[in-house]
Amino acid sequence: MKLKLFAGAALAAVTIASGASAREVGWYGAVDLGYHWPMGIDGTSSNNAANGKPYNWKFNQADDWSGFARLGYQVSSNWRVELEGGYRPGDIESVRGGASNAIQGLCTAGVVRTTAAPNCGSPTGSLTTYTLMGNVIYDILPDSALNPFIGVGVGINQTTADAIVGQFSTITPVGPAATPANPAYQNLTIDDDDTAFAWQGIAGVAWAITDRLDADLTYRYLSGSDLTFASKGTHALQPGAFNGAYEDQSLTVGLRYSFAPP
Repeated sequence: MKLKLFAGAALAAVTIASGASAREVGWYGAVDLGYHWPMGIDGTSSNNAANGKPYNWKFNQADDWSGFARLGYQVSSNWRVELEGGYRPGDIESVRGGASNAIQGLCTAGVVRTTAAPNCGSPTGSLTTYTLMGNVIYDILPDSALNPFIGVGVGINQTTADAIVGQFSTITPVGPAATPANPAYQNLTIDDDDTAFAWQGIAGVAWAITDRLDADLTYRYLSGSDLTFASKGTHALQPGAFNGAYEDQSLTVGLRYSFAPP
């Protein structure tokens, strides 16, 4: 009897140490919320500037929250596949290029600058990204309470440039002496969207809360093919369409529920 009690206590201790058992084959659903750090779009214009070179500007986006919803299938103890929808919003922080550009970026629209007051702040607008990805995930320690995982995903990225408006920043300010032929400022508007192939790398760790419920801490790196956004100037300067890839990093916390019985 004592031997049986000892064996039972030992088994319980091993179970607690090892955590929940691996998930059974079957469907699961998950929701993730967190933060994302856009890495900007390095945009190159289709038309040349006055120096004979394209405009080469970086569209910098502010950090913001992000959200994901996933429907997956546990194929085996180690492997699972899932369909993931993602949402990444964010305001435009700046549009800037290097010294090799004839015009070095955009600043606040509508501000009449002078030689004494040449600055005009940042442009306005936002970038909003929706992704639909097919992911393959590998669970490294499926029998452990803390289970690291890695994965990859491919799919599509649909990004909207919503009313990005600014004035060309390095036009010589002419102040009150402006004329229709020589305006005090020229604005540029980008209000367009595009869809392109996307891929992502995934890494994280899952904590088995119950036999069916996991908490996921997930890092994602997103990139893909170039996106194209048309632009329209208010006067002589017309850069045309800007072309560049969207890159982003995100860190989320989520809950994943297995529909398969434990």
